[in-house]
Amino acid sequence: MTEAPQIILYHYAYSPFARRVQWYLLLRGLPYSECLQPPTMPRPDLRLLGVRHRRIPVLAIGRDVYMDSRLILRKLEQIASPSLPPLLGITAAAGLSSSSSSSSPELLALERLLDVLTVDGTLFANAGRLIPDSVPLLKDPAFHKDRADFMGAPMFPHHPLGDRARNSNHVSPSSSDLRRAEALVEIRHAAALLETTMLADGRDWILRTAAPSLADIEAIWPFHWLASMPGAFDVGGGGGGGSSSRSAASAPQAGLSREQYPRLLAWVDRFNTVLRAARKAREPPVPRLDGPTAAAAVWAAPFHEVQPDSNGDNDYVDPSDPVARVSGLRAGQRVVVWPTDTGASGRDVGRLVRLTADEVVLAIGPSEDRSSSSSSSGTSSLSIHLHAPRHGFRVRPFDEADEAKL
Repeated sequence: MTEAPQIILYHYAYSPFARRVQWYLLLRGLPYSECLQPPTMPRPDLRLLGVRHRRIPVLAIGRDVYMDSRLILRKLEQIASPSLPPLLGITAAAGLSSSSSSSSPELLALERLLDVLTVDGTLFANAGRLIPDSVPLLKDPAFHKDRADFMGAPMFPHHPLGDRARNSNHVSPSSSDLRRAEALVEIRHAAALLETTMLADGRDWILRTAAPSLADIEAIWPFHWLASMPGAFDVGGGGGGGSSSRSAASAPQAGLSREQYPRLLAWVDRFNTVLRAARKAREPPVPRLDGPTAAAAVWAAPFHEVQPDSNGDNDYVDPSDPVARVSGLRAGQRVVVWPTDTGASGRDVGRLVRLTADEVVLAIGPSEDRSSSSSSSGTSSLSIHLHAPRHGFRVRPFDEADEAKL
């Protein structure tokens, strides 16, 4: 019988991107452990793996470590065996009802396009602008400073603390309300797309499956995240502004309500019901590891994917890759990888193991942050394989002169 590989999820509780991965693991029933992280930098637990990447979640499967929730979900879909719980993606097409006339390629395209809608576009940035000021973390100046570094600009420019993070003047309540209103327009646009198309016929789940599929996870997370925060959908005086100068006439009203989007919010309710049942059914609870314990487990595990031999003969760089051709990238070369949109300050350096159209893989040795006991145990010569998607990430030859800048 094939057993599930060792899976360790590095995350913090209210990360919406980490929830995507948590939901997948929970709904599919794959066993895993978790290592909780602080919401702001530094994250020494990841440095124990030699990882500088600053976005959450990070997932370790054996000694392969994956960045970016999109890549993580794809890799989890590849863990397949008759002895393991069934997949959640469209590759499990047998779970579709006979009423569906669409072909698997069309449904796979829909699954991927929902990912593009919710992750690649501006939907999350607009959702972030709707976080109510009452959320405790928004009262912490350190959080605003961390997110300003993460985004390259204040993530919450309407908030007084976010404003101070960039040393500018306080934004007037009217400007704050307008920014929220504009963000809500975009959220409503995406909500209407789902309300009037895929959910319009009264189906329970996006692909008419008997239970939530990967397509539901891809589509629901921004709306689920906002719906979990009271006041996030309020507009016209509530939620984001918090100014005592507003008149009673500008009392907040729901800009996205059950009356306006009944099918969408009923879908969120159904999803919550399924999640609660899955959590109740999971025994034992998800094990929680501290940083050193999680790191020791990763370093002691075998590689999940094919391990290059000692000569690097299994290393591969696509010779037709445009970046490889222009930059002269070759297998075994020291390279640096970082995201192109947010969290660009977290750059990882390692030996290039694999470069394809979809993925870049680095071999990374233990960092100086690892304990002396782990180094003396003979594991200091090991490496992990750090995986990043090509989409949204940059890979370049590493200039040794830039070492001090990392």
